[in-house]
Amino acid sequence: MSDPIHIVSVIIILKCRGCYLLVQRSKNDSIFPGKWQNLGGKVEVGERVEEAIIREVYEESGIKLEKRGKPIFVQSYSWVKDEKSTRRLGLIFMIKLKYKPKRITLSKELENFGWFTYEEAKKLDTIGQKSETGTVGQLRLA
Repeated sequence: MSDPIHIVSVIIILKCRGCYLLVQRSKNDSIFPGKWQNLGGKVEVGERVEEAIIREVYEESGIKLEKRGKPIFVQSYSWVKDEKSTRRLGLIFMIKLKYKPKRITLSKELENFGWFTYEEAKKLDTIGQKSETGTVGQLRLA
């Protein structure tokens, strides 16, 4: 049996004046089509977590985080993806922005974005809607 594969992901909650930035996946996406989520993605081999946060936020939204505030660690969670023993570790961070960015440029796998209060986010079709580690559960922790 081969060694398990370990994948580390970061989830970034951007908060500004009581609202959270959520993005909507493309309706043509093979995973969670049309669902709303926080920004995030995988930590690449050789990359520090802080670097992955900056890169993922920029790739998915066009927002440059370098001078906007430091990420605050919120929580971690883990799960085994499949019978091949792919182990995943998710690290959730929050960044408080002083003001909303003037421009957001979405990546091709995303089709919409919005700034939502927690109550508004609960009404959206989000990933893991009833899960503690789903999109809305993540916001509740922040």
